[in-house]
Amino acid sequence: MTELPRRDFLGGLLAAAAPPPARIRVGCQTRVYGVPIRDTRKLLSILDDLRAAGYQGFETNFASLEASFADPAPLRAEFERRAVPLIGLHLGARLTQPDQIEKEQARIERVARAVKGFGGTHLVLSGSGIPTTADGKLDLEILKRKAREFSRAGKICRDLGIRLASHNHLQETERDGEEMIAVLSATDPQLVSLLLDIGYAHLARLDAPAFIKKFGARIDGFHVRDYRGKQEAPMGQGEVDLRGLARALAETRWAGWVILEMNTMREVSSRDLAAGARAYMKKEMNF
Repeated sequence: MTELPRRDFLGGLLAAAAPPPARIRVGCQTRVYGVPIRDTRKLLSILDDLRAAGYQGFETNFASLEASFADPAPLRAEFERRAVPLIGLHLGARLTQPDQIEKEQARIERVARAVKGFGGTHLVLSGSGIPTTADGKLDLEILKRKAREFSRAGKICRDLGIRLASHNHLQETERDGEEMIAVLSATDPQLVSLLLDIGYAHLARLDAPAFIKKFGARIDGFHVRDYRGKQEAPMGQGEVDLRGLARALAETRWAGWVILEMNTMREVSSRDLAAGARAYMKKEMNF
């Protein structure tokens, strides 16, 4: 046998011992084209745009696909044919209001089953923020209720073979992410993960890289957008530290979905916003 040079042999050992590189996939929330997208032809045209721009999956409001909940197979085949699969459906639920809980849990199960049928992996769930007491602290009773109901929804998702991802809004991100941390602390990591919205983190002055380094194991994905002041801006034209986010993900070897989520803009076409954002992420964030 030919003897393997010592340098090559040691290099092979080091390569074998090194952990694999983080696997980041880039998706797009169809919100950039409007909410919801009820016209199937328009949705498929949007997916053609996303594929051309280099996106690897999409998220959308549950109402975009609701008309096909009873028979998801034909649309799923269209997603797969375009190689832009569904990441997840977004649903808002009022899980802190006792008189709404059973109705909302039924909606969650219905949408979760649809996610599974369309080939998605996540139910993206938004809830209302937890109110504070007179002394400025989170209302513990409502916190317990929210955590309990998110866990209940997480069990529904787990039993279906998908993941529940809690999506934060501004109130939940304020005060250094106090509410998000409280809910994560009160729930099982196997049942509840986080889809962290970087735009709201910026507006709330949350140190996103520090948060990621501490809680990255609970984060299944990120929503990314840019802001100039309090107004959304095309990616790379605002003040959000998107490069800092990319560095934090690289340093922690985080793996998961990074998803563009922004609203339509009158002065820029949706196609150009999506394509420009994808180009920026590829060039400046190495995604």
